Amino acid sequence: MKQSNTKQLILSAALELFSQHGYNGASIRQIARAVGIRESAIYNHYKSKEEIFLAILVEFKSRAISEKILSDDLLDDLSNPEKFLRNLAERLINYWNTPQERKFIRLLLMEQFTRIGNKELSTTDYLSELRKMCRLIFGEMIKTKIVKQYNPEILAEQFIAPLFLIRTEHLVSGENKNMSTVFKIVNMHVDFFWAAIKN
Repeated sequence: MKQSNTKQLILSAALELFSQHGYNGASIRQIARAVGIRESAIYNHYKSKEEIFLAILVEFKSRAISEKILSDDLLDDLSNPEKFLRNLAERLINYWNTPQERKFIRLLLMEQFTRIGNKELSTTDYLSELRKMCRLIFGEMIKTKIVKQYNPEILAEQFIAPLFLIRTEHLVSGENKNMSTVFKIVNMHVDFFWAAIKN
């Protein structure tokens, strides 16, 4: 096994275990067993469980959500802002529904405001890049008079927060299989939001 591959396997196994049992409920021994290596072999890659946890945080923080969500076809929809918002909302829900993101969100909910090392796990950090992206989008919509004169920061918050709440509610309640229910609620949110802000 290559060293970089082993490191990634350790992070994947740790994320799985942390998302099931929390940071304190998962041990180095369990992580090693899940990867299929000796416990002592983990220390060739990471000094401690804390270092593994912090590496997971860095990995998720370094993901550029805008690169995963925004694409040329979505940006083409900006000429039809309601369609753009609907597609943006659906892409966010689909992104948050990928296996890795579901595990990370579950971990985030379990360990919210827990300080591990010098880092605190919070939804504020997790959603910061998305908020910034939405502030820019709504700022442009305001400039071009597509939407009413509102603070773009408030618009970004009012758009994102309900979507994240919808996603986390269905993640926690185990209704992950019935995504049609989730998308129905998402579309209702977009309808309400668009009716409130359009010029």
